[in-house]
Amino acid sequence: MIQTLKKYVRKLGILGGMGPEATASLYLGIITRCQHELNAKYNSDFPPIIIDSCPVPDGQMWKDFDKTEVERVLRANVRILEKAGVDFIAIPCNSVHYFLPLMRKSVHIPILSIVEETARAIKKRGLTSVLLFATEFTMTTQIFDQHLDEQGIQLVKPSTSEQRQVQNIIIRIESGRRYKSDREALVRIIRAKMKRNSIQGLVAGCTEIPLLLHQGEIPVPLFDTIDVLATSAYALIRGKINFDKGRMHQP
Repeated sequence: MIQTLKKYVRKLGILGGMGPEATASLYLGIITRCQHELNAKYNSDFPPIIIDSCPVPDGQMWKDFDKTEVERVLRANVRILEKAGVDFIAIPCNSVHYFLPLMRKSVHIPILSIVEETARAIKKRGLTSVLLFATEFTMTTQIFDQHLDEQGIQLVKPSTSEQRQVQNIIIRIESGRRYKSDREALVRIIRAKMKRNSIQGLVAGCTEIPLLLHQGEIPVPLFDTIDVLATSAYALIRGKINFDKGRMHQP
C-alpha cells in the first residue's frame, strides 16, 4: 500500500465552482494520475485535497457583475483554504485569473496560475502561434496576451462574429448542453484560422471547452487548460517541482 505522507509532500486546495464541472475535471485529473503513475487504488493511496466550491457572483459569464463583491468573495475563499492548512491553491477557471494578483496578495501561500502554466506548456511544445477559445471577459481583459507574448508565442483570436459563436457555445456547455453542431462550428473556426493565420495549436482558454471538444476532433494540438493545471498541481503535490520564482510567487 502507498504511504500517503511519503508519496505526497504538499496538500492542494482547489478554489472551484467556476464552473462546477471544470472543478470536478481538475480533481479527477489529479486522481487518475495517482492511479496511473502510482497504482493508487485504496482510499489511503490518494493525496489530501480540499475543495472549496465557491459560487462567485459573476453575473452572466462575467458580464454585469459587481467587481467589489467578486473581489470580496475571492479574498474570503482563498483565505478559507489557507486557514484549512493547504500548501498551495489551484483555480480551474481562466476568467477568474484576472483577479489573480488580488488573490495572491490576500494569502501567504502560493496560488498556481492556469494561464502561466499553459504558456509554459505551449513553449515546451515549441509552438509559436496558437488560437484562443475563451469567454468574452478573458478576451477583453487580455489575460493570456502578456504571458504568451513573454514566451514568444503569437496569440490569434476569433473575429467578432466567431467570438459571439464561441461565447454562446460556452454558455450551452456550462448549462449541460452538448451539441454536435456546436462542436462542428468550433472546428470550422479552427480550420479557417489555420488557413488565414497558420496557427499551430488551440488553447481551450475556458475550462468548459474541453467538455465538448477533444484532441481527436481537431487538426492541431489542443491545450486543455484543466489538463495542464492538473499536470502541474500533481507535480507540486508529489514534490517533483518546487515553488520557484519563474513558476509562481508569494506576495
